[in-house]
Amino acid sequence: MVLVVISILKFLQVVIFVDVIASWLSPDPTTFPRRFTRMIVEPLYAPIYAILGRSQLGGLDFSPMIMLFLLNYIVGTLNGLG
Repeated sequence: MVLVVISILKFLQVVIFVDVIASWLSPDPTTFPRRFTRMIVEPLYAPIYAILGRSQLGGLDFSPMIMLFLLNYIVGTLNGLG
C-alpha cells in the first residue's frame, strides 16, 4: 500500500515539473499540456495560495517549489516506513 502511495506522489511530482516547463514554453493555460496539468496541480496549490495568497513575487510563483518540497518530504517519510 505504501508503494502505491509513493508511486502516486512521484507521479504528481512529474506532473508539477511538466506544468512548470510547459508554463515557460506556453504561458497560455488553455493549451493542451497546460490544460491537463493545471487540472491536476491547481487543487494541490490551493492550500498554498490560501496561506500565501496568489500574489507573485516579481512574476514568480513559488507554489510549485513548495509543493515539490512537501511531496519529497512525504515520500521520504513513507520510504522510512516501508
